[in-house]
Amino acid sequence: MLKVTFPLITLLLIEVNKTETQKGVSINSVKIHHDAKDERNIKEGSKITLICSGNIVTLAGQTSQVLYLFYKGQSKDILLQNVTSDGKDSQYIIQSARASHSGYYRCVMEAGGERKESESIFLTVQGNLQAPVLTIHPINVTVGDSTELRCTSEEIPPLTFVFYKYKDGQKSYRIHDIKSNNNFSMYQLKVNAAAEKTFGCAVQGSGPLSESKHSEIVQIIVQDPFSDPVFEIEPSDAIFEGDILTIKCKVNFIPLFHGIRPKLTIVKDTTAIHIKYNATTVFSKTATADDAGEYKCMAQWKDVLKITVRQVNVTVPVSTPTLIPTPTGDNVVEGGILNLSCAVLKGSYPITYKFYKATSETPLHQITLNATTAVHRIISVNNENNGKYSCEASNTANQKPRTKKSQCITITVKVPVSNPTIKRNPLKDVYKTGEWVTLLCHSTTGSIPITYSLFLNKRLIYSVSRSDTEPAAFNVLINETKDGGEYKCKAENEIPNLFKYSKGMNFTVQVPVSTPLFYPLLNSTEVKLGETVTLHCISSTGTLPITYTLYRNQSSLQSVSTTQAILAVFNIRVETMEHSGEYRCKAENQISSQCSNGLSFHILSAQWWIYGLALVSAVSIAIVITVLCVRYHKQRSKNNKDKNQEDERYETCQIGSLQHNQEADSDRDHEVDYTNILSLKRNGDTLTRTDSESDCEGDYTNVTSKRKAANTDSDSMVLHLLSFSSTSCFYYSWK
Repeated sequence: MLKVTFPLITLLLIEVNKTETQKGVSINSVKIHHDAKDERNIKEGSKITLICSGNIVTLAGQTSQVLYLFYKGQSKDILLQNVTSDGKDSQYIIQSARASHSGYYRCVMEAGGERKESESIFLTVQGNLQAPVLTIHPINVTVGDSTELRCTSEEIPPLTFVFYKYKDGQKSYRIHDIKSNNNFSMYQLKVNAAAEKTFGCAVQGSGPLSESKHSEIVQIIVQDPFSDPVFEIEPSDAIFEGDILTIKCKVNFIPLFHGIRPKLTIVKDTTAIHIKYNATTVFSKTATADDAGEYKCMAQWKDVLKITVRQVNVTVPVSTPTLIPTPTGDNVVEGGILNLSCAVLKGSYPITYKFYKATSETPLHQITLNATTAVHRIISVNNENNGKYSCEASNTANQKPRTKKSQCITITVKVPVSNPTIKRNPLKDVYKTGEWVTLLCHSTTGSIPITYSLFLNKRLIYSVSRSDTEPAAFNVLINETKDGGEYKCKAENEIPNLFKYSKGMNFTVQVPVSTPLFYPLLNSTEVKLGETVTLHCISSTGTLPITYTLYRNQSSLQSVSTTQAILAVFNIRVETMEHSGEYRCKAENQISSQCSNGLSFHILSAQWWIYGLALVSAVSIAIVITVLCVRYHKQRSKNNKDKNQEDERYETCQIGSLQHNQEADSDRDHEVDYTNILSLKRNGDTLTRTDSESDCEGDYTNVTSKRKAANTDSDSMVLHLLSFSSTSCFYYSWK
């Protein structure tokens, strides 16, 4: 046991000592350089020496073993040389430089567990890269299989290998490139029927002429397992609608591939209509117009796909055409455009279209098109275009012309309405409530029927339809003042959105006055002499201004005009018995007048003592006058005065007596009349017809006298006494 252990411990100590010795080495720097005069322009065939050197520090008395590694490529792609030496540098010699030696170079030093790399240097060697060699295996390839392309070069790696394909043996297309650290590269190619069959390759290095010449072209032999599909369509010459259409698709195999079952697909346009796994398939149907189009026979096995294309035309007789007017026959407007469209649902091209009017054998328009619709345009239609129209469509099917005729349509050209006029009857500017007014609306041109609509202040009243050219009459009852304003009428016929309005027509509505209400302020007809009576007069309806007139018996006392709905107020002072007559009030405006009912006052009699006092006063005055006259005449006789003086006194007495009588009469006849106005709100206008003004000026009933007989006798007695006194004075004077 000890004999085995001791040698192991000895070896371990030796290795530890060796490691400690190597740890005493330090690499400070590493550098690579060459002996070429111009690293950017080295001639082909020159000898190049690459030198790797470094600054190495070791412990005193120790030696070191250094590993030198030389690389080509910027990423140290290729290891050119590795050598161990105890020197401080090492060399790598290129005996005969060529273009592929161009590129990046660097070196690495390893010693004592340390590793240092130099910076890269770039060498450029003049010359061309040699063309590589292309080999293909296998050279005989079945469609759908793969083959290997191998490109080999004698140039120094790293290299980039580029593979090309050729079209028609001339123009090349780059199909693949591979970077390799070897002097060869391979590419797997999958062959299909459409693939090119000739190939080549080239190499690229790092020099100024980076790509070599192409290799020699190599052609592969592609074997199809079957032929292109055979596409058979029957009938082969012409297919007509209703024929049996038969489509046959098949493929032929080379002997090596007999027994396989490809997928056969029949496609119309982009839709598969029949699929079968066999070498042959057949599809049949009755031909229609929809069967015309592009057909494909597709044969597929593994990755092999072959297609054959055929065009199928199905000749179809034209269908019965339809004639369509735009706008429709009932909406054709004079001056507009009429389009007549003749359309068929089916029919092989070309199709000939003809347009006819009524029963004429000469077409209005004829055109041949590769289309299912033809249009005949009539510009600025008028009444001459009224009538029936039809069209024909024809083509040639199965060597025989086919013609179909459309239905007949009726075109009625409609005339838009003109601007209507509006008139009124009776023709006046002012109407009163209760009256009827007829408004006539008429449009001189326009296709009937015409609908007339009456508007008042933009509000529809009602409409009238006329099936002739006569005006439309609107009878309007004037009920209130708001029935006045602007009237317009609108005319329209069956042409949409082509209505017209008349100009506006205005008239005013006035309301007759109603029978006025006439009453005293205190609602009492009993008054006293010398008292003032207030009378009110008002009409509840009537267009302003209104004039109120107060009448007593048949005499007009006072008039008041007002522009507001207020009371007319009359103040009457009763001075005499004659003021007890019948009173009336008349209200009138511009269009009518109305009188109120009559109103009489009961004048109350004076008290008895008033008349007694008057009688005593009259007797006293008569006695005084008589005494004075007697004394006067006695004095005259006594003094024998001049007769002329006596005559003057006599006249003075008589004149005084007469003046006294006149003043009494004047006081009895005196009266004062005056009026005033009070405000009153008006209830509104009514529609009442009034009587004429003469109602207020007719015969009235006799004034009712309430004076008593005793009053009359008292007045007569006072007059007799005054007359007696005057007579006595005259008598004495005369005597």
